Amino acid sequence: MNKLLFFLLFLYSALVFPLEIVGVKNAQLKDLFLYNGSRLEVMPEEGVIIYVSGTANKRVKLEIKATGATYLTPGARITNLRAKNPIIRLDKYGEGQFEIGFYLLGEKNVSGQHRKQIDYEIEYID
Repeated sequence: MNKLLFFLLFLYSALVFPLEIVGVKNAQLKDLFLYNGSRLEVMPEEGVIIYVSGTANKRVKLEIKATGATYLTPGARITNLRAKNPIIRLDKYGEGQFEIGFYLLGEKNVSGQHRKQIDYEIEYID
C-alpha cells in the first residue's frame, strides 16, 4: 500500500510541476557583416536564451541536437553551437535559463537548406 501511495504521489508531483519552456530570446545580431572566411563569435549574452520553468531546486539538462551544417542566412554558417552551462539548477521559484552561444562563419558559395530548425531537449536529471 505504501509503494502505491508513493508512486501516485510521485506521478502527481510530476504532473503538477512539469518542465516547460516559458520563453526564448533570439540572438540580436546588429550590423552583421560576414565575408568569405570571416568568423564571428556570438556570446551567450548576445546569443539565444531559453527560459524554463519547473520544480524548484531541481537540476535540468539541455541537450542540443544539431546535425549537419546549419545556415543562418545564405553566406553565414553556424558552428560550435553550445550552451554556456548545459546543466542548471532551477531557483526557489522553479525558474532558470540556458544561455546558448555559437560561431558564425562566412562562406562565399553556400548550398543546402537555410534556416534549418535546431532540435534540443530539456529534461530533469535528479
